[in-house]
Amino acid sequence: MKKKVLLMGKSGSGKTSMRSIIFANYIARDTRRLGATIDVEHSHVRFLGNLVLNLWDCGGQEAFMENYFASQRDNIFRNVEVLIYVFDVESRELEKDM
Repeated sequence: MKKKVLLMGKSGSGKTSMRSIIFANYIARDTRRLGATIDVEHSHVRFLGNLVLNLWDCGGQEAFMENYFASQRDNIFRNVEVLIYVFDVESRELEKDM
């Protein structure tokens, strides 16, 4: 069984770090060296036996976010079964991030 999962949120919110810790066995401190995601990073991860997650880690820079909802809307959101929106609870702009 295959499921498409989108990870979305503002730049620096921790999407790639979360994905790396949960699915690639990173140690939290090692995620500091991860750079910003440019556009979208795709990966396939086997999870809980027969479940394959088609992970789309979407860059959170404003230009990318605008593009996802405009010209890439059909591609990004087609067949999505789970959308995880990540935000930094310590952000000074928390209300705008949500």
